[in-house]
Amino acid sequence: MKVSNNSLLLATATALCALPSAFAAFENITASDFTLKASGYSDVIADLDAVLPVKTVKEVLADTNHKNPTSSPEVKHALAGYTWENKEGYDDVNTDKWYPQGITTSTDADDSGAYDGDVVHLVSWHSDKYDSGKRGARISFVNMNDGADRAYRNVLLVRPTQGGSTPNFEAVSDLHAGGIVWYGNLLYVVSTKEGLLVFDMSHIYEVSTGDGIGRVGENYQAYGYKYVLPQARTYAWQAKDGVSDMRFSFVGLDKTSSPESLVVGEWLPAGNGRVVHWNLDESSRLLEADSNSIATASRAVEHTITNIQGSLTINDKYFLTQSGGSLWTFSWAGGQEEHKDIFSDVPEDLSYQAGYGLWSLMEVPGNRHVVALDVDQF
Repeated sequence: MKVSNNSLLLATATALCALPSAFAAFENITASDFTLKASGYSDVIADLDAVLPVKTVKEVLADTNHKNPTSSPEVKHALAGYTWENKEGYDDVNTDKWYPQGITTSTDADDSGAYDGDVVHLVSWHSDKYDSGKRGARISFVNMNDGADRAYRNVLLVRPTQGGSTPNFEAVSDLHAGGIVWYGNLLYVVSTKEGLLVFDMSHIYEVSTGDGIGRVGENYQAYGYKYVLPQARTYAWQAKDGVSDMRFSFVGLDKTSSPESLVVGEWLPAGNGRVVHWNLDESSRLLEADSNSIATASRAVEHTITNIQGSLTINDKYFLTQSGGSLWTFSWAGGQEEHKDIFSDVPEDLSYQAGYGLWSLMEVPGNRHVVALDVDQF
């Protein structure tokens, strides 16, 4: 039997009214209040292609230079875990120059679970407290293939600045990169006040060794990194009277919705936070937008939970990590629940990978682990 939209809305409203008051912490708000303006594709990338070696994800994975030891962190309902390299001369476990933030996997990128045949994790790191944040953000490419030694290579995010015969790029300074989603060949990265930045995974560049950035003499450098990933597009937040500006703190992917959607949320120390969904075009891998390049949210909710670090939805159920170590869940049928002390330290972004679980990570130096949780426990 076909049910009208009005009937569904009435049924939902009735169900919400019947919930105990403790369950009413989530509330639907006006989705059309949340819009993004899409840019075009960067013209400079074609010019960079002409002067720099273009590398594939597979080639970067074949050139990993740091190990990811298996770990058993103090995390409840953990199914698997790994950490970062910590050896003489190199220490991603304890460094205070870089902090891990976002996570996404090749399952987000492709329904097969692999990208060009490889199972991969991507993890973002920010350098807010290092060198005045001028180095921006980097992405760890983690080889998760069966039988392979788990290892990673860090790649710097960059923004093209000028085209022509001598094109250039710069680091995306002050980019917190609190959440990331890999979708097809595109990597979506949240920019706290700006909106979404989009990087093209099919245009990874190899550069020369050196601590400069961009074109240095006849070569290109990237603060010592061998590879850079260029920004190709933006989705800029569109302010609206009467609506407080969205804080783009984290992003997850809902592959169980139709169409699939990005799930963007806010970290706030006080007051009500929001989680907003933007539908994705599964062909172009871009946000659905109108003829004026405006992408309007498909759903928006408001909640009362503070200090949220990551969120996504699976079959209309919300999962949210909180700074104190809790994992919160919410569904319209079952209400809101706090699962306390799941993490032994500050958890961050979320990504669901079938066959592994609900991936998250912890950012605090000395207790940095990437961990898969048993989603059926929540």
